[in-house]
Amino acid sequence: MRSYHYVVPTEMYFGVGVSGALGEHCGDWGDKPLLVTGQGSARASGLLDRILGQFPHAAIFEGVPENPGTSVCERGAALCRAAQCDWVIGVGGGSPMDVAKAVALLARNPGACAEYFSSQARARPALPIAAVPTTAGTGSEVTPYAVLVDATGRYKRTIRGHDLFPRAAFLDPEATIGMPPAVTAATGLDALSQAMEGLLSKRSTPIGDTLAMEACRLIAQWLPRAVHHGDDLDARGAMLHAAMLSGCVIAQSGTTLVHGMGYYFTLEFGVPHGLANALLLSPVFEVNARHEPEKVAAIAGALGHPAAPTPATAAAAIRKALHGLMRRVGCSPAARDAGVAESALDRFAADICNDPYRFKNQVGQFTVDDVRRLFRCAWSGEAVG
Repeated sequence: MRSYHYVVPTEMYFGVGVSGALGEHCGDWGDKPLLVTGQGSARASGLLDRILGQFPHAAIFEGVPENPGTSVCERGAALCRAAQCDWVIGVGGGSPMDVAKAVALLARNPGACAEYFSSQARARPALPIAAVPTTAGTGSEVTPYAVLVDATGRYKRTIRGHDLFPRAAFLDPEATIGMPPAVTAATGLDALSQAMEGLLSKRSTPIGDTLAMEACRLIAQWLPRAVHHGDDLDARGAMLHAAMLSGCVIAQSGTTLVHGMGYYFTLEFGVPHGLANALLLSPVFEVNARHEPEKVAAIAGALGHPAAPTPATAAAAIRKALHGLMRRVGCSPAARDAGVAESALDRFAADICNDPYRFKNQVGQFTVDDVRRLFRCAWSGEAVG
């Protein structure tokens, strides 16, 4: 067995209504948390009021957009300092939780947010962080990453560090009931992408592989039901659990080329992050099957399509499994149907091939022509061949 290092320091509390227990478990962190949340869903559902009821002196930083940039984090940190907050609560999907992490760091450290993309050095550790996810996708509640759009608006970059692991995560299926079907599908596919990428990452671990396989199995079983029966607490709970598992996986392994390519679809054409990743899973994993046929075949099996562990059979099975799951949750497997323009694909391929960072966890070697082929197969929904 290969050597590995694995740590997830986050305390996890799972259960219906557990978001009402923040005061019990975090009350001794300080009297005044800053609550960071999104653009209204947590308030509309009543979740925000339930949390604020436990912390009457809390300050609120509300309105975090999808795909937030560095300026949002700097505004939140300024409020955190001005209100003299002791700790930070991130409530929402991946964007509010990631902003909460950056705010917790910037509130105790000087300089601009962008300075921390390239360095894990800080004068002081981030403020304590609690996370309450309202989507089942990013797993940010158990990762040491804050993924943000840089000042140019063209790239997503990551702030990372052990101090960005939330100290506690509260996984309440009731908090995800209000997700619309399309959001449920996209976020669930994000969790699937993270689990699959973690399995094929050069930094994969034996523990992570076990968690990732379970996440794939749960998502195949429960995501369609969560999409089509949004008030089913069993389905919501299973997906929240699967997303958390996927976060535990990438906290160690990172992500692969799928995420790097998917950012182009999101930032230029507004494709939801999880769907953007899903559109690229089949092409990239058909190629992954040439290098790791046993793992790709095992993933296909977890998704309900057992296959012999050979490159050809594993590639065919993973494509069938992924396209079938996407259709069951109402998503076309062709990026053209999500609004991606074919004319942009060559530019995307050339651009990403100038950034070796995007390939650091990816198995195999890729030329610009290889990446162009992957983008084109994702765009059309065709097999790589």
